[in-house]
Amino acid sequence: MRLRKLLALLAILGGCCPLAAAEETVKRQVYVTSRDGAGGHGEKGIYVYDIDNDHKLVRFIALPKLEGTRGACACAATDKMWISHGNEKVLCLDLKTDKIVWEVQYAKEEGGADRIGVTPDGRKLYVPSGWWSGDNHVKVVDAETGELLKKIKVAPNGGLHNLIVTHDGQRVVVGSTREDMLSVIDTKTDEVMQRVGPIIGVIQPLTINGAGTTAYINTHLYREGHGPGFEIGDIASGKILHVVGRPDLAERTSRCHGIGLTPDESEVWVVDQGYKELHIFDNTVSPPKFKQVIPMAAKTHGWICFSRDGRYAWCDTGEVFDAAAKKLVAQWTDQPDGKGDPVMSSKFFEVHFRGDDAVFVGQQMGVGYVGAAEGSSP
Repeated sequence: MRLRKLLALLAILGGCCPLAAAEETVKRQVYVTSRDGAGGHGEKGIYVYDIDNDHKLVRFIALPKLEGTRGACACAATDKMWISHGNEKVLCLDLKTDKIVWEVQYAKEEGGADRIGVTPDGRKLYVPSGWWSGDNHVKVVDAETGELLKKIKVAPNGGLHNLIVTHDGQRVVVGSTREDMLSVIDTKTDEVMQRVGPIIGVIQPLTINGAGTTAYINTHLYREGHGPGFEIGDIASGKILHVVGRPDLAERTSRCHGIGLTPDESEVWVVDQGYKELHIFDNTVSPPKFKQVIPMAAKTHGWICFSRDGRYAWCDTGEVFDAAAKKLVAQWTDQPDGKGDPVMSSKFFEVHFRGDDAVFVGQQMGVGYVGAAEGSSP
C-alpha cells in the first residue's frame, strides 16, 4: 500500500511515472453530480463515465438525500470528494468505497454553501456563502471532519459564488455576483490579499491559468456592446488587462455563463447559453481573438471544462466534444448503453484511478495547467 501511495504522489507531482504505468492501467473517469441546483437532468447521485470507452456510464452512486448540487471537488491525496448541496450543506464521500464520511449543515448565520474548493493536500475546504446569500464570508472548513475553522470576510455585499483554489494551494480566487471586484485569499493567513477589477457589471463564472497569475472572467459585457466574451485580470497587480468580446454581436443582451481554458491554455471557450453556442477564442495572441462557434444542443445553465489531456471538452448539456476537431463525439446519458436520457449538470470533475487509488483529480472549473506549480495536481 505504501508503494502504491508513493506512486500516486509521484503522479500528482508531475505526470506520468513509467513504473506506475507498468504496475496497473489508469482508469480515467468523469464524476457528474446530480441533480444540479442550477437546473439539469438526472437522478439524485453521481453518474460515473468512462472517458476511454466513449464516455459510457459505468456506475451510478445513488445519494437519495442529495439536494440541488452547488459545487463538487476532490483530492487524490486523501481519496475523498466533497459536494455542496441544498444551499447550506456539504458532504464528504470516500472515493474508494462510495460511502458518505460526513455531512454538515451550516447554520443560517454561518451563510450557505456554493461552489466549494479544496487545497491539494486535502486538509482545508473553502466554502463561499452563495450567490443567493447576503453573508459576506468564505468559510474555511476542516476537510476531514467538516468542522468550521474560520470565516473570512470577503465581499461587502455577499453573493459569493464561484471559487477556485490554485494548483499550488497558495491562493483562493472567489467572485461575487454582487460585486465588480474579484477577491484573492492567501491560504497561509486565510485573509484577503488582493482585489482584481473593476469589471463590467458583476462577476459570473471564471477560470485561471495554471500558474495562478491570470483570471479569465465572464462579466456583463453586453451592457457596453461587447457581445459574448470575457475579461482578463492580472492577479498580481489587480488590474484588468483586456476586455475580449464579439462586437459583431453587440445586439445580444444576454450574459455569458461558462468559461474554460484548454489545459495548454491555447484557447478560451465561452458559453453563450442563451443562444446555445460555444464561442472559441485564440489565446496564443494578446489580446485573444475570436476563432469559431460550436452549436450546443440545449439551453442550459452554462458550463465548460476539459479533460486533463485536452482531448475532450465537457459541457453542462452533457455533450462531449473533440476539442481539436470541434466535433460532438459523445453524450452523457443515464443508461450504460448510451441510449437513455441526457444527463445535464455543471458540477463535475475528472478522476484517474490506478487500482482503487485516485492518482489525479481535475477541477470543476476549466482551469489551465501551463506552469502549474510543483506540488499541485498534474
